[in-house]
Amino acid sequence: MSNIKHKIVHSENPLEHWSDITDLTNKCVLDLGCGWINQGFQSTPEYFLSRGASLIVGVDETCSEIEKLKEIYPSHIFLCQRINTKEDLVDLITTHNPQFIKMDIEGFEVLLKDIPVSVFNSVEEMAIEYHNPECKQVLTDKFKELNFEVIALNNFGYYCTDSNIMGIIHAKK
Repeated sequence: MSNIKHKIVHSENPLEHWSDITDLTNKCVLDLGCGWINQGFQSTPEYFLSRGASLIVGVDETCSEIEKLKEIYPSHIFLCQRINTKEDLVDLITTHNPQFIKMDIEGFEVLLKDIPVSVFNSVEEMAIEYHNPECKQVLTDKFKELNFEVIALNNFGYYCTDSNIMGIIHAKK
């Protein structure tokens, strides 16, 4: 774990925010929190497609953004859905069998805690934004349980004055 990359993230722009995700060739990406399409930079679905993803399954609670993404990327799957329970996550993972999961669901990442390891059989890599120290610990523990290696631990340099409160953990099998 001594080879973990660290940086401060200053933007929601995927070119910076998710820059540790470099090769998604022929992978199905479950993009949880895929909104923010009107921000003046590329969307996360566009970013992941530019990294080689073969299928994007995008989920966001902002239905107007989901409808726009359906228009822009008609061969991909976009769902207007709020993720409130672990069952919501289990259903999305087992239905779509992604190799990669990106998660930015505003604190609901803690729902991963109680999901059985077997649900993640198809998953090879995850990048998850955490929103508080408790959530960061839940994710760290879950990655250990899944035998994933943390490859990047990035802290936010915006939205909060303490860069240890929010950030992104990127891990692979």
